[in-house]
Amino acid sequence: MSQGTAPEHQIVEPQLLGFAHKGMPTLAARSPEWSPEVDARVARVGTRIWIGADVFFFVAWFFAFFYLRALNNNYDWLPPGTTHPTRGIGAIILLLVIVSAGLYWAGARVIVMQPATARLFFWLALAAGILCFAVQIYEFRNLGFDPQMGGGFPSVFVGLKGVWLFQLVGALLWLATHIAQTYPSGDAMIRPKSVVTFGNFMVFLAAIALVSYVVLYFV
Repeated sequence: MSQGTAPEHQIVEPQLLGFAHKGMPTLAARSPEWSPEVDARVARVGTRIWIGADVFFFVAWFFAFFYLRALNNNYDWLPPGTTHPTRGIGAIILLLVIVSAGLYWAGARVIVMQPATARLFFWLALAAGILCFAVQIYEFRNLGFDPQMGGGFPSVFVGLKGVWLFQLVGALLWLATHIAQTYPSGDAMIRPKSVVTFGNFMVFLAAIALVSYVVLYFV
């Protein structure tokens, strides 16, 4: 390209603001993918994909429950000395996770208009989730049977409850990040729709807990 025609095709570099004169890089404009509208769509689609995949994951556990129960090879579904865990403890676990999901959902709905109320609801949701975790650990330590003795029911019970508890811990850590971002210029205030989307996963965990309670304690 000759020097005579170059000016017509030159690319104009954006001016660097702030500390550009000191040699420090700065952003001239925010990337569009970080806008609240785009972020909300990404969070919504990503959460739906995650929940959809998670449904199949938990369906595999429920399938194992009914399949092994129907086979009952060598009468090993409920080995001697194995009984269903206490329904009362299971009910407390279910109630706490439902309360946690409900409190988070209520807080997410008012995070823009009443951020202080939303922060309070988030803290209460986290507290209910931590109590749920503690009660679940207590149940594991007081099952009334030894999972190491084998058997279909003990294996499915401990496996299903264990993976559900693992996901609950991840959700509580996620919830804690939302609490940390509820200050006026925090990410939760800038992207409130993404905060609401997370509530869908909490509701999903509560729904899995409800189905698990019916299947594991009454069937």
